[in-house]
Amino acid sequence: MRSFLPVKKNGTIGVLAPAFPADTQKIEKGIAYLISKGFKVKRGQSLSARHLYFSGSDELRVTDLENFFRDPKVDMILCARGGWGTLRLLDRIDYHLIAQNPKPLVGYSDITTLQLAFLKKANLPSFSGPMVAVEMAEEIDLFTEQHFWQQIFNPHPWYNFSFAREDVQVWRSGKAHGPLIGGCLSMLAHQLGTPFMPTLKNAILFLEDVGEAPYKIDRYLAQLKQAGIFDQVSAVILGQFLDCTDDNEDRKGIALETILKDYFDHRDYPVIYNFPYGHGMRKFTMPIGVKAELDTEQKQLKLQNPFGQNSV
Repeated sequence: MRSFLPVKKNGTIGVLAPAFPADTQKIEKGIAYLISKGFKVKRGQSLSARHLYFSGSDELRVTDLENFFRDPKVDMILCARGGWGTLRLLDRIDYHLIAQNPKPLVGYSDITTLQLAFLKKANLPSFSGPMVAVEMAEEIDLFTEQHFWQQIFNPHPWYNFSFAREDVQVWRSGKAHGPLIGGCLSMLAHQLGTPFMPTLKNAILFLEDVGEAPYKIDRYLAQLKQAGIFDQVSAVILGQFLDCTDDNEDRKGIALETILKDYFDHRDYPVIYNFPYGHGMRKFTMPIGVKAELDTEQKQLKLQNPFGQNSV
């Protein structure tokens, strides 16, 4: 796994929108937040571009992304929002350029697609964490803020997170170690079978989603199961599945938790549920691709620091 250079506390952050366009006022509020933290901000063309329902054409969005990786003054790249559209970009990206200029890309939801591709094609980790026109555009949740910036400026080789005080359910207990890989379930499922999907062998797999009826979550999980994914991983972390209900009279009595337990309650590796990660405003940032250790008895997730020697 490649490592990043330290992010300077007065450094430069590139902000772009690689999927759906973001609300202009929310972009400005999020950028103001970053400036208040002492950063300089470079704006991508995609923040003000439009094409179909995307924040610019595929070519423009790829150019935006590559320009920020190419720019030696940009320390970190933050996405404005997710939505849909990054899967269209994967066969256009210069992954050699990405690999030669490693820097953290931060986002979640549809950004999962880019992050998995970067891990596969450039061996580059990333952060599934808060976005500029979402969490940073509001009064950012203290938990979200703390666990994001503390990981970005972590001076230690590991980052230890105790979830003992969280409402996390241990479905299968035990210890596991392996690369931490995952993100939005529907995005991950769409990436299976493409050249841009990293191996999940021995991985600690983390999953979440939003606005999907339980039968659709079932469909995505069935796809992963038939692809042999659940026989390869060393542990599963199930995050928050927000607004995942069904109004259909024949199906609305079937809870999502029932579907999830059908896939994971009998596994012989650790499985935890309701981990504080997902589309909600309160989220623990998950570094994709780093070495990780999960201990359900100690209720601890230990994460390798993807940065070099950090400095202020």
